[in-house]
Amino acid sequence: MSTHIVAVYGTLREGLSDHGLIANCKRIGLGWLTGFRMHNLGDFPAIVPTLDESGRIRVEWYQVGDELLAELDQLQGLDETTLSHSIHTRKRIFTPYGKGWIYIYNQTLGNAPYMEAGDWTRFLKEQSNPTPLPA
Repeated sequence: MSTHIVAVYGTLREGLSDHGLIANCKRIGLGWLTGFRMHNLGDFPAIVPTLDESGRIRVEWYQVGDELLAELDQLQGLDETTLSHSIHTRKRIFTPYGKGWIYIYNQTLGNAPYMEAGDWTRFLKEQSNPTPLPA
């Protein structure tokens, strides 16, 4: 069985709703990935590549096997037979640990707000503990 490096940036991150799917996988790192912009879709973030190195997102790197990669494809709405209808596509990227994969949003963003901080976990923490406004 081969292993794959996968960058996760949204609900699959540690402590979030879908992390259980990869909880038993080896986490090999935490860092920033440049060349992507994050947008808020409400229940989850979407990322899209930039044309240059502007934009960055916070990611966790995991090693996963073939079977789990297929489960992640299903979770991300990837249909390799009709990519145009897929919610996400899987893009090859270079990581500090070798070649890896990341899921790219494959639908129209509409008015989804740009998240300059690029960190979904931080965003959720700020939403649950908002900074009080001065009186």
